[in-house]
Parts: sequence; C-alpha cells; structure tokens
Amino acid sequence: MKFLYKPFIYIILLLLITISLLLLQERKVFDIRTLAHIDPLPHTQELIQQKKYFEADEYLSYFIEYPYVNKNPKSRELLQQIKAKRESYEYQKEKLIEGLIDGKSDEDIGKASAIASDFLFIGDIRDLSIEGSHYYNNGDVDNVVVALSSLGLIATVSTFYTLGATTPIKTSISILKYAKRANKLPPWLSKKLITEAKNAKETYSLDKIKTLLTPIHKLYEKVGLTQSLNLIKRSKNIKDLKKIMSFSSRFGKKSQILLQITKNQALKYSKLLPKAKTKNILYASTYGKNGLKGMSKMGEAKFMRKMGFNSNLVKTTYKGNLNSLFNYLLKNIPSWLLFSTVFLGLFYFMRNFYVLAKKLF
Repeated sequence: MKFLYKPFIYIILLLLITISLLLLQERKVFDIRTLAHIDPLPHTQELIQQKKYFEADEYLSYFIEYPYVNKNPKSRELLQQIKAKRESYEYQKEKLIEGLIDGKSDEDIGKASAIASDFLFIGDIRDLSIEGSHYYNNGDVDNVVVALSSLGLIATVSTFYTLGATTPIKTSISILKYAKRANKLPPWLSKKLITEAKNAKETYSLDKIKTLLTPIHKLYEKVGLTQSLNLIKRSKNIKDLKKIMSFSSRFGKKSQILLQITKNQALKYSKLLPKAKTKNILYASTYGKNGLKGMSKMGEAKFMRKMGFNSNLVKTTYKGNLNSLFNYLLKNIPSWLLFSTVFLGLFYFMRNFYVLAKKLF
C-alpha cells in the first residue's frame, strides 16, 4: 500500500519544485511584490492645506480615472470640493487680481492676466523702469528680467514690422518672464537668455534666439502654460528641453504629474518602451517609478496581464484560472518558502535515489 502512494508523492513533490522554480525565475526578472499603488489622497490634502487648489485638482485628477481611486467615495468627494472652490466667483476674482498685481498666479485666469500684461510692450517698459530704478538706487538688478524685457521690446517691434511673424517668439519671452517671477526658470536658461539678449541688442535681430525659443512655444501650444512652466523648470540644457518637448508630445497635459510621481524616471522608461501604449504607461506610473521599471523588465503585455485593470486575483483564483492562480502565488508566497521547497524536495529525491542505488549495487 505504501508503495502505491509513492508515485503520487513523487508527482506532487515534482510539481511543487517546478512551480517554486518558475516563481523564483519570475521574481528574478522582476518581483511584483515591490509594487504598490500610489495613494493620492494624502498629498492632495496637503496641497489643499497649502491652498494650492489648482495643483490639488491636477494631481488627484491624474489618478481618479483608475478604479482603485475612483471606487473610494472620499476621492470623488474631495475632487468635487476642490472643483467647487476653483469655480467659485470669489476665488476666480481673487486669482484674476493676483495675476494683474503680482504678475503671477497658480490659476489659469491669473496666469492669463499676467501673461497678457507682459505680452504688451507696456509690461516690458514697466519692468525695465523698475530694474533701472534699482540700478540708480544701488539696488540689486535682475539681469534676467532686463534681458527678457529687452528681448520683449525687440520682439514687439519685429511683430509689427513682420505683421505678426514673430508672435511665437514674443509669446515665448512672456512665458519665460512669467517663469522667472514664479521661480521656475532653470539656471542654464537664465544664463543663456542674458547672452542672447546682448547679441540681439547688438544686431537688432532675434534670428539666433529662435533656436532657444521655438521649443518653448511648441511646448506651450501642446500642454498649456502651467505644464510648460513645470517642464521647463526640469530641463538642464537645450538638448534636455527638446527631450522634454518630445516627451510632452506623447503624454500631453499629464506629462508633469507623470514626471513628478516617477521622480523623472518616466523620461528614461518612455524611451525604453517606445511601442508601449500611452495609457498603459500611465497606468504603470500609478505604482510610481517601480511600475515603469516593472513594465520595462517584464514587457508591456506581461505587465498589464499581471497588474492591469482586470486583475482580480482572489476572484479569478476560485474560478480555476491558472494564470491568475500563478499571479496570486507570485504575490503572496514568500521566497524563503520557495527556496525551502526546492531544497527539501531535491534532498528527498536525492536521498531516495541514494537508497535505491545502494540496494541495486
């Protein structure tokens, strides 16, 4: 009777060893246990406390379309509260005035009013007058503002002269001046603008600065002012700016949050996944930078099969779905148990083989 049970023991043990080895091999490629969805609520609430309603709306809206966030009533309620605040008359009026007086704002209406004043030559003359006053009173002169205002005046004259042909350049200059006020102008770009302003003043031409300003205008047209400012701030040089522009063409207005939640690693992984669907990369980003790393290691199809929207491991396990069962084991069985199973199983086979060989020889 004991002899009859042995084949079944061997089969079961061999199956356990095989499954354990497969699970360990899968984890060697990428261990999906390291992945956990980003909970957007804590950061959203932090932004609300800081009265950064625009950023709170943008951040929570990025995640709200995914079931794990959308099914949470607190998420939907919080988003409704944020939108109600942003749409209120008093708030909109406050932001409009903020843009006109301070020249900057975190809301679209405030940014529009600030940019509008800068787009007109009045804004450039105003800023040059302010910096001139600082100079004559031995105060600190902002050379970047002087450079941008000088370029702005030349662009204004060129716009009239060329019947609007230089409008994109003038728009870019206004965007950069806004970026300077909002502390979103990177150091490399500040230095470059000062140099180009000197060249433009000497030649009365904006031809050389077109290379620098054209990507900025294209970025603005693609993703809008807020995203443009945040993306420009992340650039390190003109080459990097062009990379960001290409990145934003792919991910549009979600580019900024995508870079934020992946700690800029989305730039790297988007290149490693050139054929991956945009929506799948965005979904992977809800696990942070490790989500994109996992997709890169495992491949898009395999990652989405294991971590995608339709993954419901508990339910599908009971339905006998072997693939889902494998995923469940992959997520829940500790590695030490798998190693132990392989070691003890092989030891059992070797021991029995040794006993059999000893009897035969």
